[in-house]
Amino acid sequence: MPDRTKIINKKALSIHSFVDGFSFCTKSKIDFFSSSNNQKNFIDILNGYLDKEEKDFIESIKFISFHNPSTFVPYSLFDNSRSKEYLKLYSKEKKDEIVNYDKIEQISQINVYTSPRHISNDLKKVNLNLEIFHYNTLLLKNILSLELSNEIEYQLFIHLQSEALDVFLFQKKQFKFNNRFLISNEDEFLYYLFFIVEQFEIETEGLEIVFLGKIQRYKTYYKALNQYHNNIKFVDGDNKIENLLTHPAPYLANIFS
Repeated sequence: MPDRTKIINKKALSIHSFVDGFSFCTKSKIDFFSSSNNQKNFIDILNGYLDKEEKDFIESIKFISFHNPSTFVPYSLFDNSRSKEYLKLYSKEKKDEIVNYDKIEQISQINVYTSPRHISNDLKKVNLNLEIFHYNTLLLKNILSLELSNEIEYQLFIHLQSEALDVFLFQKKQFKFNNRFLISNEDEFLYYLFFIVEQFEIETEGLEIVFLGKIQRYKTYYKALNQYHNNIKFVDGDNKIENLLTHPAPYLANIFS
């Protein structure tokens, strides 16, 4: 089970930033604010929230970016001056975005990603302790806090969010592969899982599939996979996130690093 010191504490605000809005998460509640104008009104939303709800309660902000996919680069290969090149596989460079990166020291990896420039500028104006992460950084750190297996050849960790599938493949505790796939139904979900198994030539008897969270809205995905594979486990199956119907990535609704 993950270290519960990572659960949002009383004096921290975790902001999850999506293309269509923001989830403001504290220990007591989660509020979602839609934003349809390229999120240009973020500073207004943030200031309005702090003034109305939690201004004297918050000491720090964890800002989690879900805008774009990210890519992991080993320490030994990372060159900050070439950060933009690592992301060319996923999308074209946008003038209104900046490149950020997070360090995952435990496995000597750098997570490179982009986020809106104006949001980064707005966050600097807030007089609170601030940390910025990509959601993949949090997922990977959370996975590394688990007991990875040396007995099973492969462990495939799955994170489901709104219209997307995140996968993290480990072989004998070694991080091998990460990707995000856009999905809209169970068939597409299974297609990408079978694709990974085929590409890495994984024998099914040597594969354990681990879902991050057991979320009610994804029960049809669990059932679909169970028809083809029975070595399935769930991490944090008992967390209290079942009713977070408006959060696009419910597993991360109450966890940050």
